[in-house]
Amino acid sequence: MSILSIRPKAFRSRNPGRDAETDAVRAETIRNAIIMALSDVRRERDGLVQRMEMHHARAASILDHSGDYGSRTREDETAIRSSESGAVNARRRLSELDAQIEKFGRLLAELDGTTAEVRGLTGA
Repeated sequence: MSILSIRPKAFRSRNPGRDAETDAVRAETIRNAIIMALSDVRRERDGLVQRMEMHHARAASILDHSGDYGSRTREDETAIRSSESGAVNARRRLSELDAQIEKFGRLLAELDGTTAEVRGLTGA
């Protein structure tokens, strides 16, 4: 008795158009996730820029309305240092957010190139 079948089973594959459509849907899912993350980062960055400007304005206002360095009150000096520290931390975070925006932009550009190939398009 032979283990091999006399009639080989026919290999069936899906329609190439359906495969391309499935690939495009997957790529679009990833694209949408990147766009959402990019939107979140940009929103965080915009809010942080406003807060950083507020810290700078607060420090400048205290400097304008307080005496010279030697005659300022301890509270004014503490408030100025706090505002300067907040601005420095915001600037550091802005650098991190800018790097994320750049990275997500590159990912999106790469994915759009891939998506265009999957869809058979010249541009996304």
